[in-house]
Amino acid sequence: MTAAGRNQNWLTPNPVSATRTGAVTVADPPGSECPLPLGSLSSVPGVGQGQAGAGRQPANDNGLVEVAFSIDPAQGLSREDELDCVRLAAELGYQSAWTPGRDDDAAFERCLAWHRASGLPTGIAVVPASGKSPEFYAQQAARVWAGSEGKFVLGVGSGQMDHAASEMGPYLKALRQLLPPELPVYVAALGPRMLQLAAELADGVSLNWCSADQVVWSRAEVERSAARAGRPAPPIAEYIRTAVDPDPDAAAEMLREAMLVYARGPAAYRKHFARMGFSEELASLDDARTKASPRLLSAGGAWGVPGAVRQQFLSLSRGLDCAIVRVLVRQKGDADSARLILEECRPD
Repeated sequence: MTAAGRNQNWLTPNPVSATRTGAVTVADPPGSECPLPLGSLSSVPGVGQGQAGAGRQPANDNGLVEVAFSIDPAQGLSREDELDCVRLAAELGYQSAWTPGRDDDAAFERCLAWHRASGLPTGIAVVPASGKSPEFYAQQAARVWAGSEGKFVLGVGSGQMDHAASEMGPYLKALRQLLPPELPVYVAALGPRMLQLAAELADGVSLNWCSADQVVWSRAEVERSAARAGRPAPPIAEYIRTAVDPDPDAAAEMLREAMLVYARGPAAYRKHFARMGFSEELASLDDARTKASPRLLSAGGAWGVPGAVRQQFLSLSRGLDCAIVRVLVRQKGDADSARLILEECRPD
């Protein structure tokens, strides 16, 4: 299947959601993107499963339809610097803006502010289903959907649900019934069971911390399951943590700190990293004095000096419908560091 035949334009209204009440999907038990401080992104855009190939052109020879960016509020940028970076990203050609979410309205407010500042579509990847009722998220999402003229994606993860596979289905069906029918809902998925459920029911799939090989494996799972369900495969998006600095050791440290929160964290993420072949290294990382190897870092993020990072980002993007540059700054509040990353990975 070609990239053009595979990808979906995330701004295209989704007839599947509009006609299939409750047809959303479940997140992977990994604590699913949100047992962590600010959730996760695995992020992702894309809709229009009922219009395969409509309005879609690969953005570059890597087969990407969309290159997006994300600025986590944990990076500590001031509101003014954050909005300046969003405007810069729009000028550089980034096609959408994404933010992680918590169980409050902050990410929704951020999406509205970013859209008003830049005109870019926005998305949240993801809010934790365990944190708030479907009614709360539906109210916030409908507000952003209306305020951005339909340029918004809501991503949902299971958060800290004890039994995500059984609990998320009813939760998401209730959420879908409360949302505007064309508002796309993405869900976080890592393992085979959740990827299958996403393929069968979701408007889009949010991956997280995947190597290039893991993206290929995940897409194959999604496409097989969607084919068995008799529907087009939903688009796949992912945050790719990206650190750029004249000092390569500093760039490696930015990525290392971000990765270890996950790799040494929830059991489901340990399982995810083990699935990618890092079981032995994960065991050694239980010792806080042990640093992650360059091999582990390069499997989940792009890092290095200016001019050396873009190709890493493109390599990790293969197989995605939307690759999201997740900005990692050298120090909290360092807007120049954020701008350097946006410049480095600007779309073609």
